[in-house]
Amino acid sequence: MGKRQAVITLQKEEYLEENGEYIILSGHLTCSMGEQLLCFLREGERAMLHDQLLPEALVYQARDVVRLLKLESSMTNMRLEERYREFEKEIVGLMMERMEMLTQQKKQRLVSTLLKLGREIGVIEGANCRIPKVWNQIELASYINCTREYLLTQKRVLREEGVILDSHQWVLLDWERWTGKVAVTQI
Repeated sequence: MGKRQAVITLQKEEYLEENGEYIILSGHLTCSMGEQLLCFLREGERAMLHDQLLPEALVYQARDVVRLLKLESSMTNMRLEERYREFEKEIVGLMMERMEMLTQQKKQRLVSTLLKLGREIGVIEGANCRIPKVWNQIELASYINCTREYLLTQKRVLREEGVILDSHQWVLLDWERWTGKVAVTQI
């Protein structure tokens, strides 16, 4: 019989440190490079770490309690380098997306970030999309490169415009409007 697959639990803010391929069983991870968030990962998605095949600056951090299934090496060795090269291409794409976002005006950076969060970790509830609380206000403000006060002002403006719910959470109203043909720049 082969080795059993290991289930690893990370507490909030802990880092994934061991090389390998993982499937997220529950919780949310951030994938960052050089202190720049690239994406959020959730249940069912894969995380890859390899100190010889991927950049050292690539890190995964738990945003809540995360359970991961570490895949056996016998399951992952097939075309290992090829899969890591494909993953590197994804990372470069995410880095380009981040750089493009930083060229936008502050309000548009917020809207783009909410759309990104909705797509990556949002929970569809009826016609709306609720973003789980994986970031506090200071972290979100830092990501979009603004102050917490500016963030709260823009949250109020978006509520008044009717595109988010008046709630302590971020609930994007009419998710189809956010993701559909209507340009997000109109939000």
